[in-house]
Amino acid sequence: MRGSGLAAAVAAAVAALALGVALGAPNRAPSAAEESARRYPASKAAEFKARLLERPSAPEVSSWAVQYLAQPELDRLEPVARAAEKIWAARLGLAASRGAEKAKLRAVLASLEGCPIDSLALRRAATGLARIGIIVPLSGRFDRYGKTFVQGLRLAVDEHNREWAPNLTLILHDSEGDPLVGARKARWLLRDHGVSVLIGELFSTNTAPLAAASQVVGAVLISPSATNERLATLGDAVFQLHLGNTAMAQALARYLAQENSSIAVLASETPEDSARVLALEAACRAAGVDVVGKETVPESAVDLLKSLGSLRAKHSAALALITTAKLAGIAAAQLPTAWPDAHVVGFNTLDPEGMNAEARAALEGATYVASDYVLLGAVRDSFETRYQRACGEAPTRMSVRGYLVGVAVTRAIERGSLNASMLREALRAQLYDTDEGRVFRALKPLVAAEPERFQVKGGRAVSVAPQVSP
Repeated sequence: MRGSGLAAAVAAAVAALALGVALGAPNRAPSAAEESARRYPASKAAEFKARLLERPSAPEVSSWAVQYLAQPELDRLEPVARAAEKIWAARLGLAASRGAEKAKLRAVLASLEGCPIDSLALRRAATGLARIGIIVPLSGRFDRYGKTFVQGLRLAVDEHNREWAPNLTLILHDSEGDPLVGARKARWLLRDHGVSVLIGELFSTNTAPLAAASQVVGAVLISPSATNERLATLGDAVFQLHLGNTAMAQALARYLAQENSSIAVLASETPEDSARVLALEAACRAAGVDVVGKETVPESAVDLLKSLGSLRAKHSAALALITTAKLAGIAAAQLPTAWPDAHVVGFNTLDPEGMNAEARAALEGATYVASDYVLLGAVRDSFETRYQRACGEAPTRMSVRGYLVGVAVTRAIERGSLNASMLREALRAQLYDTDEGRVFRALKPLVAAEPERFQVKGGRAVSVAPQVSP
């Protein structure tokens, strides 16, 4: 912390989060200077919607409403959403209109008089995408994850709000780490606040009720860290910030290519490890890294000396252990006998925490890729500097996830998304272009980021910043 003033500010912010409140830019009309400097989405419809949301009492409201109603993007919306948008804009414009504009707006309302539009559709039209619901644990055993996630998310939203319209507001609710509490608060956000975007939860079990609730009303849900692929079956607007086998394998292959390495692979027969091996082999082929040998062993294997000796005879530069954590520890303990100078690589099951001293010592210098993102280059420096300044502490992995989720949403809004259905389509364009990416609807970072890489030093995992591609 940087003194009692900052500490008090952070404490106050955390208290506000725990209560479940709206946090965003001040609710005031921008000054003339600020207005001239604002950036609006390229879509004319999104521009006029932003103006109406931000300045509902401005003298130009009636003109903006008429122009908004004339935009072709509205005609491409689903019938209920289209009618709700037109009713909202016409009513807003009538409150300040006169002359010919009043007649046009009244004609729009008259044409929609018989439409069976419920109050929820009108609330969502009046809110647009400017209010974003957040449901994460802000108290209890997982509160640290939720709070640092929100702090990273806030940085992305603040970046948007400094330059772009409309100003975005985060409505935060504490899930308390309880799926029933989270589901109840999701219903409040979706029905009482009329939000069209939900972000949460951190765990798959707690995310499922949020996904179900959001899909019933056609809202978008983004989970920053859930890993269950079944979540995607709950609706076509459920997205995950998920690092799959393909992305992690590509990151490991890039590292091996920098080292001019060939590899031999020792893999267990589990379905998950088999999938990882396939992804690694494909990534190595693409990166020009030779896979010179592969041995597959049962998950229950104990004596791995023969398999390790066979792989050593292939004269590879590195050994990839693609196994369960238990089997990785067993293999590591046998390396001093079977392959004393092996350069070991792999994924997060090589984390030495929980292994015995013999295994940790044998893995000294091992490199592995984990399922978390690290920002790269100037993006990383800027993020860390701003995070330190705002929060008085170093960012965490959940902070990075929060920032990446925030960037995904704000960029989609800046490109012209008007409502949940348009946001869903914009987010689909951000998916990893792989079968795994499409199954999970896994969002690919829109800024320079890479799966985090670790090296075992002194029996501990130490984060290693990946090299930035030229």
